[in-house]
Amino acid sequence: MSTGLLARIDSPTDLRALPVESLAPLCAELRTQIIEVCGQVGGHLGASLGAVELIVALHRVFKSPVDRLVFDVGHQAYAHKLLTGRRATFGTLRQAGGVAPFIDPSESEHDAFAVGHAGTAVSAALGILEAKHQLGQPGQVVAVIGDGALTAGETFEGLNNARLVGAPLKLVLNDNGMSISRNVGAIPALLQGAARAFFEALGLTYVGPVDGHDLPALLEALGQARRSSGAVLVHVRTHKGRGFAPAEDDLATRGHAMGPYELRAGKLVRSRGAAHTFSDAFALALEAKMAVDPRVVAVTPAMLEGSSLVALKARFPTRVFDVGIAEQHAVTFAAGLATGGLKPVVCLYSTFLQRAVDQVVHDVALPHLPVVLAVDRAGLVGADGATHQGAYDLALARAVPGLTVAAATVEADLAGLLDAALALPGPCLLRFPRGVAPSVELAAGVGFQARWLRRAAAPELTLVALGPLSLQALDAAKNHPTWSVLDARCVQPLDDQALSLAAASGALLVAEEAAPRGGLGSAVLEWLSTRGSSARTRLVALPDQFVRHGEARAQRALLGLDAAGLERAALALLGGR
Repeated sequence: MSTGLLARIDSPTDLRALPVESLAPLCAELRTQIIEVCGQVGGHLGASLGAVELIVALHRVFKSPVDRLVFDVGHQAYAHKLLTGRRATFGTLRQAGGVAPFIDPSESEHDAFAVGHAGTAVSAALGILEAKHQLGQPGQVVAVIGDGALTAGETFEGLNNARLVGAPLKLVLNDNGMSISRNVGAIPALLQGAARAFFEALGLTYVGPVDGHDLPALLEALGQARRSSGAVLVHVRTHKGRGFAPAEDDLATRGHAMGPYELRAGKLVRSRGAAHTFSDAFALALEAKMAVDPRVVAVTPAMLEGSSLVALKARFPTRVFDVGIAEQHAVTFAAGLATGGLKPVVCLYSTFLQRAVDQVVHDVALPHLPVVLAVDRAGLVGADGATHQGAYDLALARAVPGLTVAAATVEADLAGLLDAALALPGPCLLRFPRGVAPSVELAAGVGFQARWLRRAAAPELTLVALGPLSLQALDAAKNHPTWSVLDARCVQPLDDQALSLAAASGALLVAEEAAPRGGLGSAVLEWLSTRGSSARTRLVALPDQFVRHGEARAQRALLGLDAAGLERAALALLGGR
């Protein structure tokens, strides 16, 4: 429960009514609240701590919601949430039915544009500004971008058009030297020495650099931008993790994203399980391949930490490429590597793969290049919510000719699937979810062939599942001796022989943690239709809607994607109880 100054702030109007000398104490209270809540529920801590003074100054100078503040990603926006009517509910951050993890206009009129991916702020702000201009609506528009977003191509596309709209855009560059980890490439160096020349060459009035923790300087610079009749960029330098020693001491990410924690004797304590996540296990499998084959290289778009590649980068510094927040470049760069004779593995999240679909089609699949896409966070991701759920990779990938699409079920699968993928003459997508990789002992997979987890002597139904959901299917069948369970393992191409045996049971329940159209279920229905099969079939998948934030296990149970749900669906298919 917030007290003091923060307890009096229910909207930016309340903030603007405070005497200026109260702003620094308010910033201290905001930091305390962010640190306390993230300790309980986890969250994107570092960037939000670094942007506290900046957000207080923005809401002091600009008048949201008449003036629109358009944030990049939303990692930096926790103070914004606390100042715009969500103070009392902030403790529900990232929880089911609670405060959204990122910017969400359905939650507040002060959230100008829904966002969870980097690089969108300038383009969205320009569109909002032009709409205001054409409709004669009052107010200014401010794009608040992180310097990590300057590696995203869309940001530059927006900057290129910043002078083409009918009213002047105001931009704030939150320069903390980081995206998730340290920024890479030429842009960080440019910001240190030639920022003014660069932005002025784009036709922007440059203000700065400004100390992002000096409130008087921030208020002056932002006030100057507000009064200006032209397009202005205010360059603000902040410190990610500011005010929380464990984050400031974290040289890798400055406390970017942390699970729940507590402080004991001034030290951060977080529970860590000994089991490998799928990300860890895949990175170990990739490391083993790189150790024996110098042609194998890794590419990631600012996901060294998220994809567990830090140790790999340390061991193979010239063969692991972090290209920044630039998924399109990552995929086409990998295509170039493959053209030159290397074996690139692109490690990225399912939700970020969406940003590079054209590159997968045009630059990888069309020339049939041997690029491996290691797609992490496939399926439900929990607290990060709708912008990060890995729901669409199967549907997108299956539409691409010549792209092999497979999924791991247990930790031991990853090495074999990677071996098979690297041996292909063309592209392959390997899918695995967020979370601990089950260490259940299963029969070893052979290439991309489907795997029987259970064969009934006289089957009346076969559960066909993908990834760890196959283990739930096995559990669902344990009390039903006439049910077989097939781990599909590969969605494209399907295992023709295994599916023929499965369909012979007369009933198929197909389960996947993916969108309901275009994935494994659709593939099986297409396969059945070409063979004139009369097998009764039911599909179980994610709902045909965006799944919001919450605890992933609870969401699976609610959506029928656990053992009990699969058993209910199978019984209904058979006309049982």
